[in-house]
Amino acid sequence: MTQKTLIIIVIAAVVVIGGVFLFTLVPETIPEPTPEPTPEPVAKPEAIEGVTTANNQFALDFYAKVKDEEVNKEENIFFSPYSLLIALAMTYEGAEGKTAEEMEDVFYFPKDNDFRREAFLTLHSWLTREDTEHELNIANALWAQKDFTFLQEYFDIITTYYQGLIENLDFRGDPEGSRITINQWVEEQTKEKIKDLIPSGVINALTRLILTNAIYFKGEWVQEFNQEDTKEENFYITPEETVKVDMMRRLDEEAEFPYYETADLQILEMPYSGEETSMLVLLPKEDNLEEVEKQLTGENLVIWQENLKKQRVKV
Repeated sequence: MTQKTLIIIVIAAVVVIGGVFLFTLVPETIPEPTPEPTPEPVAKPEAIEGVTTANNQFALDFYAKVKDEEVNKEENIFFSPYSLLIALAMTYEGAEGKTAEEMEDVFYFPKDNDFRREAFLTLHSWLTREDTEHELNIANALWAQKDFTFLQEYFDIITTYYQGLIENLDFRGDPEGSRITINQWVEEQTKEKIKDLIPSGVINALTRLILTNAIYFKGEWVQEFNQEDTKEENFYITPEETVKVDMMRRLDEEAEFPYYETADLQILEMPYSGEETSMLVLLPKEDNLEEVEKQLTGENLVIWQENLKKQRVKV
């Protein structure tokens, strides 16, 4: 019996992950998605909570893992957990058996299919709606080898619940052209902020499926910073090592933000215009980053946010 290795690549606009997953195959080319109208988001509140909790817990788990990688110990770490979660959720929809079980454990996916899918659709529809004061674009795409296809049901799930684009490419005959096509899509979805995401050589004759997720966000602060107040100050890479960087400042009497502190850290929330989205900043006190990292749990994040009170803060 001849064993074939088929590569399925999952890509987020911030992080790239490669792996092999099981999909049920049917012959010929990609079928046209069943022409059904997009269902109205009807997920129950507990379904939304389940997906957001999964996202937050995965984010903390992933950070705990990557921060200890040798290559990251001297570098800044930046990643989008939601990008990874939704891209891997699309992959999970085609997984089964042990692969599916392991993904459930790592990503905390709800096992109930309707529960999970409706939650992702509702969350996507709410996040990307147009009646907001910020700009948020979340785009998913599935790129398949033109003569190697998957179950119609799988593609229907991707287009219906993940609002995903489905395209045929010739990975086998034109890997470089396929790479350029996908990179151009990512560049377009991120307003040219992310270019050449997939390096040369990643796509080869064994590649059969690539799933991509791109997120673009742009918002104005509720409490805007005056450019004239930006000053060069020390940024501590380690307790002993510093570099000079430009720092924005809000020291005026009107600088009020949701704020809370514990014995080990300061928590600051900086809302964007419309106050539907915000940046949550955790700043360790003194030299106790490792101690704060031990406290990074989903439960503590909820407690810290619940204790935020708007007050005068020097930022």
